[in-house]
Amino acid sequence: MNKYELLYIVGTQFTDPEVEGIQAKIVALLTKNEAVIIRNENLGKIRLAYPIKKIRNGSYILVHFDALPGIMKELNRQLGLNDEVLRHTLLARAPGAENKKFEIFAYVAPLSEEAKRMETKPAPVTGHREKQTSVEDLQMHPPLAVSEPSMSIEELDKKLEQILESDMSEEA
Repeated sequence: MNKYELLYIVGTQFTDPEVEGIQAKIVALLTKNEAVIIRNENLGKIRLAYPIKKIRNGSYILVHFDALPGIMKELNRQLGLNDEVLRHTLLARAPGAENKKFEIFAYVAPLSEEAKRMETKPAPVTGHREKQTSVEDLQMHPPLAVSEPSMSIEELDKKLEQILESDMSEEA
């Protein structure tokens, strides 16, 4: 049997008991396909990086299981047909992943106002992954922020024209 990891997102239009019911359906689907569940954990609700089917928030559920490789194609198909699951990813599980603690953080666009505010008040980085970045790390190395330009637009235009003219004269 091979080791797999399934991460799927359920929209927040479902209540917590309904999300637990969806988790039970996915577990039933896996066990029906002779998979052995190692871990089934709701990682929490966060804002998505972009709307999916007009839904902006989702509950992330992580499942570690062992299964025969032949069922993956059918399992992927059935998860794709499930209307309750917004997105899913099915991967080979890294050794020891079932014992690690995972946390999720909301996405922050790099050039957004929120990212600019993070220069003074750091926040956790985005994505679903093993917690590798601590708040202390971010305070020591805050995310890059966009600084105000040191040139005016007119000065920048003149500089750009000079560069373009010099490139054209070199080609001739």
